[in-house]
Amino acid sequence: EDHWATYTASGGGDGASDTGPTLAITADNGEAVAATVTTGILAMFEITEGAEGPILEPTAGTLSLLRKVGTMPGIFAQVPIQETEPCEVSGTISVSGNLADPTTITVGDTITGVFENCDDGDGFVIDGRLAMTVAAIQGDIFFDDVFLLTLDMVLTDLAVTSDGESITGNGDLAYTLDALDFPAILTALSGTQLRIAAAGEAVTFRNFDQTLEVDLGVVPTSYTADANGRLDSSVLGGSVDYGTVETIQAIGEDNPPYTGEILVSGANASAVRIVVGEEVVRLEIDVNGDGVVDEFIDTTWAALIGELSS
Repeated sequence: EDHWATYTASGGGDGASDTGPTLAITADNGEAVAATVTTGILAMFEITEGAEGPILEPTAGTLSLLRKVGTMPGIFAQVPIQETEPCEVSGTISVSGNLADPTTITVGDTITGVFENCDDGDGFVIDGRLAMTVAAIQGDIFFDDVFLLTLDMVLTDLAVTSDGESITGNGDLAYTLDALDFPAILTALSGTQLRIAAAGEAVTFRNFDQTLEVDLGVVPTSYTADANGRLDSSVLGGSVDYGTVETIQAIGEDNPPYTGEILVSGANASAVRIVVGEEVVRLEIDVNGDGVVDEFIDTTWAALIGELSS
């Protein structure tokens, strides 16, 4: 189709650079490439949010550190901050930083949390270091559902473990949680480089941006997601560019997406197009960039983000 040829010729997602992707997508590796890109996008949401769901909900996981700061006795009387507290169930969190206003959190404040297997009873355990600078804030993040928060974050061996599975992140990103239109909540992630490791495999995202919107005002809850960038995998043997051609959409917390398209572009104009349907996810592989599909593979969302990711 025309939009396939145009998108591929442009070099893929917004993360593309002048050098172009290095991995040629073939009929043999197309399924693995699609699985790695899809699971990587989801892992990025999880490492920053510590949540679960069909795409992953933006819940209190990301705000664990700031909310912890807000509940530490006398923390706002300290400038700079230096405090260590036990987590609700087990583990500890050590908080340090500087606040411009000792009564609240404002733009320019820096806060660093060192988590030691911190379990606050939210269904996940956090370990590692998270450094944050407040880039934008509206509303009260501690006591109100309606707010906007943007953080410039640096992750150092930050691991989120849930149901026995751990995802570890290293790198930088800008994180925005926009709940000004609550009950609609928008999460946006962007950055220059973020390495994510899970189950013995590591991928690096470069020049990436992705958004997830959750509408809690409808029943069942609706989810929409978009993502663009470059993914580099030593397991796959190179880098690819990716971008949503059509927004990924899901309805209901336990249901997979039912529509959407992601185009993954490789070396020599090769590509795999991930077409999400209600029951089947179709992979359309173009090995030479001529706009003609050379291989069709039908799979499911569960398979794509499950055993194929290994």
